[in-house]
Amino acid sequence: MIPVLLTKIKTSDGITLDGIYVKPKHKGKVALIWLHGLTSRFYSGQTLIKEASSLCSRYGIGYFKFNTRGHDIVARGPKELLGTAFEKFEDCVFDIRAMINFAKKLGYRKVVLAGHSTGTNKALYYMYKMRDPRVAGLALLGPTSDIAYDYLKFGKETIRRRVALAKKMKRTAPLSLVPQKFGIWTAQRYVSILEEGKPEDVFPYYNSKAGWKELKSVKIPLAVIVGSREEYLDRPLKKIVEAFRKNALRTKNFSGIIIKGADHSFLKKEKELAKVIVDWIKKI
Repeated sequence: MIPVLLTKIKTSDGITLDGIYVKPKHKGKVALIWLHGLTSRFYSGQTLIKEASSLCSRYGIGYFKFNTRGHDIVARGPKELLGTAFEKFEDCVFDIRAMINFAKKLGYRKVVLAGHSTGTNKALYYMYKMRDPRVAGLALLGPTSDIAYDYLKFGKETIRRRVALAKKMKRTAPLSLVPQKFGIWTAQRYVSILEEGKPEDVFPYYNSKAGWKELKSVKIPLAVIVGSREEYLDRPLKKIVEAFRKNALRTKNFSGIIIKGADHSFLKKEKELAKVIVDWIKKI
């Protein structure tokens, strides 16, 4: 049996995050920290957790997965409501730093960040802001743009009108809820997700003039991993992977990997995804 330890960590701004640590029988130097996506939580995707943590354990890699303060749609914080609807995206820096601090405290010398879905936005934003030398590799799993997808689904002008209304609401009541047809969001979070150029907008492949400053800042090994059946696309998958490759100018090495038959959540492809990630970690 692989020991799975339920644990808690506290961020420097006082948020407690629940999670798990899977300790390998023969501990090595590397820790894999997994960042969940929008409205998700540390125990989501249990098949993937089992496959990834088991394979990590075989190679001495510590496996960590914690809630971020954006877990679930609404969550209770010590002083205010959190969760996806209420979190401030930029505060992900506090969450990720606490996770890395915990792994380092347990003796791991190198950390690999693996973000899934919105976790990819957070992982990349963290590295852009912090330039954390403790992170040895960055894996982005299903890094798609919410803006690009919503432009396709609802129309660019519709989304821009909605963002304009949310911005107006935000000026006087940032935590008020937007109209129900927009989704379950506060005005603050809706603007964060869907206004071009905001800190959360780190994958601007929909804009041919975008600077990609966050991706261009990455020097460590980078893997972009997507499923061939990814459902949140506004253009052919290969063009998106190529956009990442083109703009990852400073990375030591770039891996663009497409997992055949996988959707956004990598359902029924968990074992294959785990192998891809661990094989990649072993090379960096």
